[in-house]
Amino acid sequence: MSTYSSNKHRTHAKFFQGGLALALLSACSSGETDLPGPSVTGTGGSATESGSGGAATSFGSGGRGGNVSAGGSPTDSASGGAETDTGAGGDPTEAGAGGSPTDPASGGSATGGTDTGPSDPDVTVFLAGDNVDTNGPLQTVVEDLSFSGGGHILVRPTEITQEPNTKHPVAIWGPGGGTPPRDYLQLLTRMASQGFVIVGIRESTGDSVLMSAAIDWLEDQDADPSSPMFERLILDRVGVFGHSMGGLSSEATALADDRVTTALLDNSGSFSHDALVNLHIPTGIIYGETGQERPNAEGDFNNAGNKGPCWMSMMAGGGHGSGPWDGASANVAWMRWHLGGENSRKADFIGDGGKYNDTGIWKTEFKNWDSWKNWNE
Repeated sequence: MSTYSSNKHRTHAKFFQGGLALALLSACSSGETDLPGPSVTGTGGSATESGSGGAATSFGSGGRGGNVSAGGSPTDSASGGAETDTGAGGDPTEAGAGGSPTDPASGGSATGGTDTGPSDPDVTVFLAGDNVDTNGPLQTVVEDLSFSGGGHILVRPTEITQEPNTKHPVAIWGPGGGTPPRDYLQLLTRMASQGFVIVGIRESTGDSVLMSAAIDWLEDQDADPSSPMFERLILDRVGVFGHSMGGLSSEATALADDRVTTALLDNSGSFSHDALVNLHIPTGIIYGETGQERPNAEGDFNNAGNKGPCWMSMMAGGGHGSGPWDGASANVAWMRWHLGGENSRKADFIGDGGKYNDTGIWKTEFKNWDSWKNWNE
């Protein structure tokens, strides 16, 4: 039997800083003049435009930034192909290397899982494949969701595992200001094709309301015998991540919701530079060398009051959209490490010569990791 608990509406206010709230009201308006950006545009708008209808702190949907080519070409569509396909260029009925669509790719176990370790000895995390640079072996489906006013999407494996005592990891995605969540299907589909169940909220407003509501909705599905996800989700260890304004919503949700155990910010950071001070969970920040978010990302990381484990990396040549597109592989690897318990990936982020640690386009800093242990260590 699963040892995971699922306490609905467990969203306690945890030290939400007034500085962040002030920034949400006073910083950049939707009519701001953005910093000059590269000529390459993302699907949500050009790199020099602020997002239409974005909240006051939004940097806009932005372009993908420079051609930094890590984890995907910046010329790829953000949607990554058909919504139900497994990946760019592949036959959606084909598995990844060495596996059928419901089996793990090369190197996986029979269930595609990662043993959760001594804390949860009877539950296995379902992860398929092991290559974060491309889509995994699982077919995926995208569904529209109607909770809290609708406009959200669910991106998940088409077939939810039926292996005994095996569950899927869960993450919540926040889009950039003025950008619909479907614009990020390149990243979200890659994660779902490797076993993750993802909810992309309709908009990011810098607070925790919609991300926490998404976790509540998934708890309802996990408790509903008629749902394909019935008793198949890990909901006391949830990741939050997002682009630009979605990164601010991720910070806010990590502060307010104790179901969240890791956060990753793509091209984002609080204007008050203090959002990480009261966070004690692993938090990562990816930003572009020319991205207008750079001073906020660096300010968040460099705050001397930070006590939790932090990792930050600048993508050389990247602009405001570099994280979700060209940095997609780092997003997947981060969540496989922290939610999936693949502790070998720690070396990719903070190990000498690691894939995302001062290697190639990645310029990295990290702190407060010495006494930290993952949930299955």
